Amino acid sequence: MDFILVLAKIQPKEGCQDTIIELANELVYETLQEEGNIEYRLLKSSEDDELTFVEKWESPEALKKHMGSPHFLNFGEESEEFVKNMDIQVIDAKEIEF
Repeated sequence: MDFILVLAKIQPKEGCQDTIIELANELVYETLQEEGNIEYRLLKSSEDDELTFVEKWESPEALKKHMGSPHFLNFGEESEEFVKNMDIQVIDAKEIEF
């Protein structure tokens, strides 16, 4: 199975992790309803305040459509002031079957 994997790591500003998680609630809910979405999770590091979105998409087109969605754009605008740093990896992946 071919898919697009996205790892979006967010380093919140000091004391802002809970705010980002709260803001992400609608984003995660709405994204899970999107056509072409396979998986969409927000994970919290057990070692520091880092948050990571783990996303799987059926195609680059589905990911592109998501990036233009109102809930994605709203989250970006609303969370911007609470984010210290963000690192995004997009991987065109093919599952290995054993």
